[in-house]
Amino acid sequence: MNTQPPTESPDRNEENKRLFGGFFTDVDPDDKDGLTVQRLQQWRPFWQNPFVDPDLGNSPGSDLSRVSIADVMADDEKVLEKPNMSRGDTGLSKQSSALNSSAVVHAGPTWVNLFYDLAWTAWFASVTQNGQLDAPWDTVSYIAFFLAVWWLWASQTLYSVHFYTNDWVHLLSIFVQLVIFGLLAATTQGYNVISYILRSPGADTLDPMTIDQMLDPKRYQADRVASYSLEVIAFSLALSRHVSSIRTRRSFAHTEVFSAVLWFQHILVYVFAHSVAKEKGLAIPQKLCVLPFGLVISNALFWGCAGLTHSAKGKTVLGAKLKFVLWGVGLVVEVVLHAYMEWLDWEKTSFKSANQVGVSQDATTQPKLLKNSLGTSQSTPAEQIQSWPIPRTNVNLRERLEGITTVIIGEASGLNGIAGTLYSIISAPGLGGPVPANMACTAFIVYFLAYFYFEGPTSRRDPKGSEVRKMWWMMLHLPFLLGIILLLLGVKNQFIMTSCLSTAEKTFLQFDQIMGDEMIALEDPTSASNLPIKNFMLKRGITWAEEFNKLKASVTDNGTIPLANVTSSKLENDVGIWYMRISLRIIEQYYMTFMGKNAKIDPSIETMMKNYYVNDTVPLMDWNEVYEPASLYHYGYESIISNLLKTHLQGARYIVALAGAIFISLGVMNRIHSKPRDRFQWGIVISRISMGVALIILLLLNVGSIQWLWVWDYEESKQAGVFRWVWAWMVLPTLAIAFATEFIIETVLLRCAGLAIAHKRDLVKTSLWRAFFNKPLSWSKSAK
Repeated sequence: MNTQPPTESPDRNEENKRLFGGFFTDVDPDDKDGLTVQRLQQWRPFWQNPFVDPDLGNSPGSDLSRVSIADVMADDEKVLEKPNMSRGDTGLSKQSSALNSSAVVHAGPTWVNLFYDLAWTAWFASVTQNGQLDAPWDTVSYIAFFLAVWWLWASQTLYSVHFYTNDWVHLLSIFVQLVIFGLLAATTQGYNVISYILRSPGADTLDPMTIDQMLDPKRYQADRVASYSLEVIAFSLALSRHVSSIRTRRSFAHTEVFSAVLWFQHILVYVFAHSVAKEKGLAIPQKLCVLPFGLVISNALFWGCAGLTHSAKGKTVLGAKLKFVLWGVGLVVEVVLHAYMEWLDWEKTSFKSANQVGVSQDATTQPKLLKNSLGTSQSTPAEQIQSWPIPRTNVNLRERLEGITTVIIGEASGLNGIAGTLYSIISAPGLGGPVPANMACTAFIVYFLAYFYFEGPTSRRDPKGSEVRKMWWMMLHLPFLLGIILLLLGVKNQFIMTSCLSTAEKTFLQFDQIMGDEMIALEDPTSASNLPIKNFMLKRGITWAEEFNKLKASVTDNGTIPLANVTSSKLENDVGIWYMRISLRIIEQYYMTFMGKNAKIDPSIETMMKNYYVNDTVPLMDWNEVYEPASLYHYGYESIISNLLKTHLQGARYIVALAGAIFISLGVMNRIHSKPRDRFQWGIVISRISMGVALIILLLLNVGSIQWLWVWDYEESKQAGVFRWVWAWMVLPTLAIAFATEFIIETVLLRCAGLAIAHKRDLVKTSLWRAFFNKPLSWSKSAK
């Protein structure tokens, strides 16, 4: 008998080795797949000096983290040199090459920046979805809030581009700012710039009533929400400014660390710079001193505003105005300080004399030169003057901006919001003819917004030139992104208004036809269950049997008058009242359907509707048209609909200006990004700005003596053109035509640029006009 245990097959052993391979293997410090570097990066220190190479366990003297700053600081605005001239041929260039600074690169995890951007856009989505933009002051509040929170993101991004290091201090500061964005997102509903200035929260007028004097629960709740919202916003802004400076003093207590984010980071940078200057005998660049000391001003303003908001004076008219003044001045101060910091060169030292830190400023510009055997001057490495190490990170400003632009176009104000509206509209019966056309126009507008940004003359290329240029290129995204948000909200509102009016108009024509075809009789009980009318009304959210019984009760005075005794005038008036009311009810149902699940009607309009449904006088006057022709806006029916669609009508007045501002912003952004190299790039920039100006000129449509949606036929010439524009269902088609025209212009210019390139390379053997319509250009063979 064989007593030996069975052995595993070779295939089984090989499989186990694959599954548990490396289980007992020691680490390989020289691996080629990046695992060692990844581990060293993940085991991050508590803090790092941004001016010193990151210690990843590399051998001493490793220069992997240093790159020439000459490439980083290249400015394409300078005149291009001739191809046959070399800068290296001059003695001056050889001297300056000894002074080339080097950039110390700190690479951090990309998920941190992505997570931070998503947190900011989550705040934006909350503001857009939960905020009410039904009145001009609501839009002003939204813009003011967006300006403040945009700058929170921009200032932190500017810091990260220069000084972010892969340490725990930065991860914790990002975490604190995520909490701040969460607090801001939670306070959007109670924020309004006119609270305590033009009206009290929960009231239509300014009422100095204190919280102890309030008896109305709704008024009390509105005041509490507004008060808490303003306090959270004020303290969040102040806290965020401190968090940016949080990296500075190592002796901060826990509460002081929490109250110091942007300012703290810049102070810690200054502390590290001071240690490097002392070690290397260099003078601290002046640009490193601007924000650590300058942010004291904005911090004082923000914390003063926070204290004012928390006090009783914050609810007075003067206090409410003063807090916005403090906020505004604080933000302006910070923008100016950041621009000044970006404008300063690294070579410009602080106000302190360089001799006090060991090196003369004059000495740094005069490297010692030696004569070589050929008699030319040459600087030796040992005698080169040390230059200030310039910190750089792997944070790419262009990619960050592209990311948030994508989210904004696709979030609540863009595809997401419009898709929800589209779902609500297509679920409604009897859509009007303009609805499909407006769907197509909306799709064109959203698509071309993304196309013009990502496929412009500077797409896929980082901005060139000075740091100031890059900062202003980033700042120009503010009006661009804000314009996108407001434009897409306006597009959604115009889509709703056009769908509501056109569908209601079609429904009324169908209703008149079906009522005439079915020959309804009040004395016939079967008319209450007429199948065609029942189905027609049921699709529109109305019960036909109830409406029929209401009409019969009105005509017979609840059965007190026999139908045979009803006079023709009374029958006509009662039918007219019933018709006007059912028409308003259909409009109301369409409005609620198109606005979506969160639809609600303003209480003042609801009061007008209730009065219209119970008071016979107003609908009867509408039916008989007893008003003076010049007073058509007094009609109850038209007045209710106009107030119901007031926000949408206001948007129609200014939507072209928003589209124009976007085109102008795109053109200016393209120019600030880098200097156009040829006439074709200039053509795209100029065409964008020109298209924007042309759209803004369309604001003249608002001119007219009659500013009302409804007029008599003979008064149309006096009506403002914007309302005739609305009735022609051409608001969104006009914008789509403008975007499509700009697309065609840019496509033609791009084709011409390609033909010019092919012509220069002798790849086109025919006339340019004939080649324009030929097959796509081939860069490897001649086009015939």
